[in-house]
Amino acid sequence: VHLEGFCGGTRFDCKDVKFVVGEGEDHDIPIGIDKALEKMQRGEHCVLYLGPRYGFGEAGKPKYGIQANAELVYEVTLKSFEKAKESWEMDTKEKLEQAAIVKEKGTMYFKEGKYLQAVIQYGKIVSWLEMEYGLSEKESKASDSFLLAAFLNLAMCYLKLREYAKAVECCDKALGLDQDNEKGLYRRGEARLLMNEFELAKCDFQKVLEVNPQNKAAKSQISVCQKKTKEHNERDRRIYANMFTKFAERDAKEAASKTGVEKAAEKAACEKGLKTPSAEDEEAEGHV
Repeated sequence: VHLEGFCGGTRFDCKDVKFVVGEGEDHDIPIGIDKALEKMQRGEHCVLYLGPRYGFGEAGKPKYGIQANAELVYEVTLKSFEKAKESWEMDTKEKLEQAAIVKEKGTMYFKEGKYLQAVIQYGKIVSWLEMEYGLSEKESKASDSFLLAAFLNLAMCYLKLREYAKAVECCDKALGLDQDNEKGLYRRGEARLLMNEFELAKCDFQKVLEVNPQNKAAKSQISVCQKKTKEHNERDRRIYANMFTKFAERDAKEAASKTGVEKAAEKAACEKGLKTPSAEDEEAEGHV
């Protein structure tokens, strides 16, 4: 690709570069470029406006003088590309070899706080091995090990990215491979706690203690769940109490208003009755 990067109207990068999509960070290219390239055609030129999440994020890029949470503009031309092998083009041995490579790369990105990049790497393992069948016992064991690590690491990445529903989904898949996995139970509990699903979170942390009674973090989280549940219930009680009080006040006002209207109507009717001559009086007056 040929790319030019701008920040605040100042160009900070201009180069031709060749790289693997999903690994642009190795060449000081933000994740937003990787995402865009997946949708581009050969020879296409585009202008990309990147928010901090898809730019250089909170870390910025001191090399280019880019501050934290800066918004970027890139002009990108996709000059040429070569498609990577599809899953069906790789045999099991090759998939397992590549899984080991991308797992290490994903871990490197994670340690550097580049969670979106790490998600891409761990996701490759899932795409290669999740639907792989007909494996030997040795291959199946290796495949399950890679998948378990990938799902657990994806869950941690999604926790960092505050995408808690996705974290729960990854933990569910990890626990499908190992129902007593301590990390899977704990991370699902964390995600559920952050989603305000306190009872479900407490159940997960209790299961962690069944697996490892010495897990102090799980004990602490159970206390947090109980405290949060109590606070939530008390807040609900206050809300409903205020709501019922307001309803009662409104009903009382409506009743008082209705009574006032009825009294006014009765008074008007009485006055009308006194002022309007009856038919018998009119007849009497006619005879006279």
